[in-house]
Amino acid sequence: MSASRILLAGLVFYCAPVIAAGAATVTLNVRPGLWEMTTSGEASGVPPIPEELLARLPPERRAKLQAAMAASMARAATPHASKQCITRQSLQHGIKIDGDGERNCRPTVISSTASVMDIRIECKSAKHTALGTIHFQTAGPEAVNGTVNMTIGNGEHRLAMKRVISGKWLGTDCGDVKSAGN
Repeated sequence: MSASRILLAGLVFYCAPVIAAGAATVTLNVRPGLWEMTTSGEASGVPPIPEELLARLPPERRAKLQAAMAASMARAATPHASKQCITRQSLQHGIKIDGDGERNCRPTVISSTASVMDIRIECKSAKHTALGTIHFQTAGPEAVNGTVNMTIGNGEHRLAMKRVISGKWLGTDCGDVKSAGN
C-alpha cells in the first residue's frame, strides 16, 4: 500500500465523531444532516513498506517512491475539508469505517456521553496493523472537535499520524451526499 493510501486511510477516520457502536448506550448530541469535517495534522515516521519490496526496486523507481512518500507526508499537514451526511441511524448503529476494503477495522467505543466520545480503532490486514484512539467533544449540537492518534505499521517501519478535527453542521438536507453509515 502506498504512503498516499495509508495517509488517505487515516483521513477516513475523520468520520468518527458520530461513530456510536451498538454497545454504546449514549451517542453524541449532534444534529443529523449535512456536516463539513475539516482535518489537519501531521504524519511522521516511515510508512510500512516491506524491505523485500524496496530491495527489488531499481534505484530510480525507489527514488520516485521515496519522493512520493515525502510529498504525501507533507500534504498530511494541509487542512482537508469534506462533507458527509449524518443520520439518526448512523448515530445509533455506528458507521462503517472500512475505507478501501483492504483492512478490517474495528472501532470500540471506550466511553460515550452526550458531549464526549472516546473510541479505540484497530485495523488489521495481511501486511499492516493500525492502532489508534479518537477523542471527540461536542461544542453544541452543531459543532464537534476532536483528535485522532494512529500508528500504522509493523516492526521497524511505523507511521504515526496525529489529526485535529473540526466539524460543523451545515443543514438538514444532505443532497447527493451519502450517509456516513453506508
